[in-house]
Amino acid sequence: MAEMELLEYYKKMCERNILLDFQGAVSQDLVVGMAELIKKKFSQEFGKSNIVKKVFSIFVEMAQNISFYSAERVYLDDQRSDVGAGIIVVTGEDKIYTVTSGNLVEKTVTPKIIQHCQTINRMGKEELRQFYKEKIKSSRKEGRRGAGVGLIDVARKSGHPISYGVTPVDDTHSFLVLSVKIQEENNNG
Repeated sequence: MAEMELLEYYKKMCERNILLDFQGAVSQDLVVGMAELIKKKFSQEFGKSNIVKKVFSIFVEMAQNISFYSAERVYLDDQRSDVGAGIIVVTGEDKIYTVTSGNLVEKTVTPKIIQHCQTINRMGKEELRQFYKEKIKSSRKEGRRGAGVGLIDVARKSGHPISYGVTPVDDTHSFLVLSVKIQEENNNG
């Protein structure tokens, strides 16, 4: 990328209040490193505010979703394991922060993801708490890495609905975008 292009990219990031963006393979080491960066950056600005914990945990959950579930897989140096690739962006303005992730998904799973988001978005605080407990108690499905509580936890911690969008890419894949807002004064969690 030429110097001028990079300068223009930098200016656009500043205009859009992008605090962090990453595109590529999302390994566990990368998630830990970027999450620590978020924790340090936000702690300097907010001290021990609840917003630091919320942005930190929501970032981690959404980054792990990319790592575990992206249809675009990248092998790590050891060539024995692969991780998902995608993009994750954290923006902030006027004490409202947004964590947005995007990655390729198989078209066959998109209806299930959309339905899951819609179900979560219809629930209130207490319903989300109960739904979360039920999912934790139910056994993990074969081939899944977790109990399916990640997006439920994101909604619980943010106190806001999960925005989602799906754009077809080719015959078998779509690009899934998930986004959630976090407000400093929100005391959900």
